Amino acid sequence: KRGGPSIPAAEQASSKRRSIYFFHSNNERNPFLATFDDALVTDCYRREQSIVPQQALALTNSRLVLDVSRPIAERITKGLLARSQPDNDEAFVQEAFLYLLAHKPSERELQDCLKTMAEWRKLPEAGKDNAATQFARANLVWVLLNHHDFITIR
Repeated sequence: KRGGPSIPAAEQASSKRRSIYFFHSNNERNPFLATFDDALVTDCYRREQSIVPQQALALTNSRLVLDVSRPIAERITKGLLARSQPDNDEAFVQEAFLYLLAHKPSERELQDCLKTMAEWRKLPEAGKDNAATQFARANLVWVLLNHHDFITIR
């Protein structure tokens, strides 16, 4: 919900609240936000635009992104089933793009996703049958959460 106290530095890594609620000080900077060039307290919270190569790695390996990928994939699958839509990879990819990126995939994006999901199912850690499907779908969500269109505000 909106408002409330700032999140202390020790609790920020496990917090589900937006970073605007994180406690900031000149002495206690959040290392994750520093990766994204957070605004300095001494500069009146003004932030210059910059590109930091570590940003892509920080988001890709973020515990939050890894933890939410599977539940989001399950939610998308449940949504398809609730609307009596086909529960196949093509329908899942279409729905995932709409759900996460707010647009349909191009034909090439669709084919690339389907091909990649088929490859993910072959990995030893994917498991068998339904577990392999859930593994591939969670990986696709993980990729889309790192997609430029998800990260960038237009």
